[in-house]
Amino acid sequence: MFSLVLQVADLLMIAVGALIALSLVYGDTAAPSHVDGLFGLLALVLALFAFHLSGVYRPRDVGNAARSTSRALGSWLAAQLAIGVISSSYPSAGPRDNWIVSWTVLAAVLMPIARYSLYAALRALRCRGYGRTPVAIVAPADDGYELATRLGSKRDAAFSLELIFDTTLEHDTRVADIPAVRQLDAFTQLVRAHRISELWIVDARDETLCVEQIVDAFRDDFVNIRIVPALNGRTLPEPAIVECLGMPVLNVVAAPERGLRALPKAVFDRLFALCALIALAPLMATIAIAVKCSSAGPVFFRQCRKGMNGEVFSIYKFRTMHQDADRPGEVTQASRNDARITRIGRFLRRSSLDELPQFINVLKGDMSVVGPRPHAVEHDEYYKNLVQHYMYRYRIKPGITGWAQVNGYRGETERVEKMAARVMFDIHYIQHWTLGFDLKIIGMTVIRGFGGSNAY
Repeated sequence: MFSLVLQVADLLMIAVGALIALSLVYGDTAAPSHVDGLFGLLALVLALFAFHLSGVYRPRDVGNAARSTSRALGSWLAAQLAIGVISSSYPSAGPRDNWIVSWTVLAAVLMPIARYSLYAALRALRCRGYGRTPVAIVAPADDGYELATRLGSKRDAAFSLELIFDTTLEHDTRVADIPAVRQLDAFTQLVRAHRISELWIVDARDETLCVEQIVDAFRDDFVNIRIVPALNGRTLPEPAIVECLGMPVLNVVAAPERGLRALPKAVFDRLFALCALIALAPLMATIAIAVKCSSAGPVFFRQCRKGMNGEVFSIYKFRTMHQDADRPGEVTQASRNDARITRIGRFLRRSSLDELPQFINVLKGDMSVVGPRPHAVEHDEYYKNLVQHYMYRYRIKPGITGWAQVNGYRGETERVEKMAARVMFDIHYIQHWTLGFDLKIIGMTVIRGFGGSNAY
């Protein structure tokens, strides 16, 4: 979250610097040309590219104010140098070059001021106990005491140690006033009770309890699990290493990074959903009338589904089954020649037109256009115990269509192997997401059609 705040602050200071420089250079005597405006836009794009190329907003660097700010300034100056070189070869370069130089200097002054102000505000909040992430560790009690001492000496640290798990203890105790337990069941219950979102396994080589058991114990929880190779700090290669309290931390299970990188997807989702709802309004009105006339009951079918990080929301579909087709608390997947499905419902399900109201869910922010398909909560409870990494699908927003669906895995999953394959495709999508990948999936959905042999 703080990374996103820094990105917004940098962009704001760059924009403010540009406006002040414009007023200083051009004043009331002249107005900037459209070419100047294009150069301003190009400078912004180049700056964003340079920031991300140099890793200004990487988690391991954001925690260090001096390192992050120096990288941001270096990237900004490099981007503006490139703009200056390009600008000098275009006509009327004099005033524009003066503007670019003034803009560069002003932004280079404003960015550190804004950044260090934000870092100071963050430290003040953390010193008062706000904005700190609760952490549980799996470690010998001695290492737990060392980590608790570190955190206690850094009141502005981003993390607060809440719980220690040590299988070598003779009985449950307290270490540096931190509860320390020896039984895995008690540990998992306490992690859930205290809503702890970070779990660090310290120096797993010496831990009698294997990492796989820890991961398995929390497979249905949205807890980030990381390995700390050693408390004295060791340099390990990217990409799975982040830095916390000056220590290298290896991500084992963690939510995908968000921030400005996810902003294009969020904007695209809303714009695409809005355009789709406007364009498809006549078709959706026709379907609504057909559903209402075909059988008794409401036009829309609403069902609880899990969204990002397991948050439950109501998904919208056109009703395709007779009213009260399912028993309360029981959801049965539709199968071939299912008597519960209405005649118009059978067509809607085969063509996937019953999914169109989910663009409303996208506008509300519950879903994305592209992402893992959400399943009924009852199905989640069933499959999470049968399919490895099943719940990892919900680390991002679910989608109307997805990589699994365009590869043939849609509709009924009558065998566990089919669900396992669907999960495999979903995880591949999460790990390799780009906006271009989304566009590819949308294109494949349109080209291959919305129906399928398993859609009934």
